Amino acid sequence: MPQDTQTNAKTQKREKQGSRGCLLSGFISLLLLLLIGTAAFSAWMVRRTALAPYETTIYPNVYVLGENLGGLGPEEAAERLERVFVNHDYGHLILSDGDHSWRVPWSEAGMRLDPDATARQAFATGRQGGWQTILSMWLGERRDVSPVFTIDAAATRRALEQLAEQMREPPTDATIRLEGDQVVVTPSQQGRELDIDATLEKIVNTVTHLGPDYPFAPTYRAIPPHITDVSATRALAEEMLARQVRVVAAGKHEGETFTWNWTLGRDMVARWMEIVKAEGNPGFSVEVNGEAVRATVGELAEEPEADDWGFPTEKAAEDVLGTFQAGGGEVTVELTPPPRIYHVQPGDRLTVIGAKFGVPPGLIAEANPGVDLDQLYVGQELIIPPQEVLTPYEPVPGKRIVISVPEQRLRVYENDELLYDWPCSTGMKDSPTITGEFQVLSKEEMAYASQWDLQMPHFIGVYRAGGNTYNGIHALPILSNGQRLWAGNLGSRASYGCIILGIEEAETLFNWAELGVPVIIE
Repeated sequence: MPQDTQTNAKTQKREKQGSRGCLLSGFISLLLLLLIGTAAFSAWMVRRTALAPYETTIYPNVYVLGENLGGLGPEEAAERLERVFVNHDYGHLILSDGDHSWRVPWSEAGMRLDPDATARQAFATGRQGGWQTILSMWLGERRDVSPVFTIDAAATRRALEQLAEQMREPPTDATIRLEGDQVVVTPSQQGRELDIDATLEKIVNTVTHLGPDYPFAPTYRAIPPHITDVSATRALAEEMLARQVRVVAAGKHEGETFTWNWTLGRDMVARWMEIVKAEGNPGFSVEVNGEAVRATVGELAEEPEADDWGFPTEKAAEDVLGTFQAGGGEVTVELTPPPRIYHVQPGDRLTVIGAKFGVPPGLIAEANPGVDLDQLYVGQELIIPPQEVLTPYEPVPGKRIVISVPEQRLRVYENDELLYDWPCSTGMKDSPTITGEFQVLSKEEMAYASQWDLQMPHFIGVYRAGGNTYNGIHALPILSNGQRLWAGNLGSRASYGCIILGIEEAETLFNWAELGVPVIIE
């Protein structure tokens, strides 16, 4: 066969095969289109036949809080939700800060179901899905719709106000106190209280999305303490605790000086101090308890070595307190010697006993209150005031006054030399001048004796006869009519117990004498 003929035959064969391939491809495409159309038609028919009744109602198997709303229109669904859930328990409003939780029923806190919004949300369920979603719902697949809640802000505020008091943590002020002799400070701490407005805003803005039983973190507002700094009080307390008071008690007895001393330091000072709230100011003050100081001084007075002595507790306590408040230092306490005990002897009378000891009878009477001194009996114990009661001052060196009752003379010595020698008048027999060792106790230009209505010029007090009555040395007394009493009697006993001098002599002695000059009456 010629070559051209063979080529044409092959070409025709290939053309026939291509035609058959095109026909096959067209047939397959047509079949696919038919299947797609059938599927679309089927889906349309399903949608048309199955879901056509739900065009204006909620798709089937749509639930809200267990309630099936399928087939109900939005308004009908809202009515059902309103009716079914009107008394529904939605749980509690929960506030939790991590450490504590507080609850109040939502029925009191103002949250409830929003039936209209929830019905609209149920109606929208499934409408944006494909036919598979629609088919699955139609075939029974359940769809739970989250309810939409609304809240009554006023009711929620009331609920928060009720919780606020429980949630309040008051601030703690800084405190300072004494424990023994140690100053103990407790630092302050801030308090907190519920910020109702901020917490309410948080709840209102989020409750519609979170629903019931969701724990809300409360918003707090800080409460500052009133007292935050006690450093100044602490510094003052420590400074006061560091103060010391040295008490030196001394007294003379029978020519010998006795001395006791105590150092009152931190442990004792702590018993006096009180740290108290300051009045009118946020803070503390440090005070000293005067009664505690007196108690301490009283304890000193009762110590075995000193308890027989007369201890001026009140004055000593005042001095200790004043010295401590001034920053500390030394306090000197003058002790009165122990009392002398005398046993009554046969023939004793009060004046006789006074003469034995050189003590005015009136002072013996004062030292024995309750004793009938007019009815003394042998062996009876009497307290005789110590010599130091009569001579309380340090003696003035180089000076002394000597009065001789038998001679009725008054002699003045300076540096052991006789300076003056004058006649005088001492007490009459019924009111004798007491003999003994005395001192110049006082000086008064013009004293007055109310008992006898006498003016006593240039009076020098020598001893206390009892009560507020003093016997002493003075010029001739002046009666109320201006007459000088006992004029011309100098040199003989004439007075009511005092020592009488002439006018010029009394003035001279008054100007020479000073407190503490020894006076010996023999």
